[in-house]
Amino acid sequence: HGIYGEEFGSVRTDAEYVWVLDPIDGTKSFITGKPLFGTLIACLKNGIPIIGIIDQCVLNERWLGIVGKGTTLNGKPVTKLAGCSELKESMMYATTPHMFHPGEESDKFEQMCNSVKRPLYGADCYAYAILASGFGADIVVEADLGLYDYCALVPVVEGAGGVMTDWRGERLTLGNHEASMGRVVACSNEGLHKEAMAILGKKWSGGSSS
Repeated sequence: HGIYGEEFGSVRTDAEYVWVLDPIDGTKSFITGKPLFGTLIACLKNGIPIIGIIDQCVLNERWLGIVGKGTTLNGKPVTKLAGCSELKESMMYATTPHMFHPGEESDKFEQMCNSVKRPLYGADCYAYAILASGFGADIVVEADLGLYDYCALVPVVEGAGGVMTDWRGERLTLGNHEASMGRVVACSNEGLHKEAMAILGKKWSGGSSS
């Protein structure tokens, strides 16, 4: 086994099983008293996330996603997602608009904001949890994330019937992290993901895309 952690670095990341740990995802929420931070724990097999935990200690909520076995919230199965069927009717989360670097990231995010019903901010990992639970969040678009920020989220979202990839539509894995550049998108269904990819995945030629 190996470990990849935000606080203590990495050990044996070439092992068959690697644990990816983020003790406090949403540090700014934590230090300012907003109870939407969480603890993220993931287990990767050959670099692919197979188990993910989102633990929200303030609200006493824990999501567990296991590949092939689905996602649970406090031990109860999460209903398979259907969600909004069109991007123009969807509610989109991002932690902050300031996480998108000027140029390609900010231009594409601006176009996403103009394409959805409403962009919302400030939920950190909790946005992915409420998406998985079908509580009204339809899509999460983020950038500038570390491996420890998203590995635990993948099995939770996918186990609930959602789709989570990088902006190229590629799987989020240990081996793909540098190519993914910390850019992720999570959607409640394949249809929304396809529409998001038409914006996030298209070749960027510079200038505003909105």
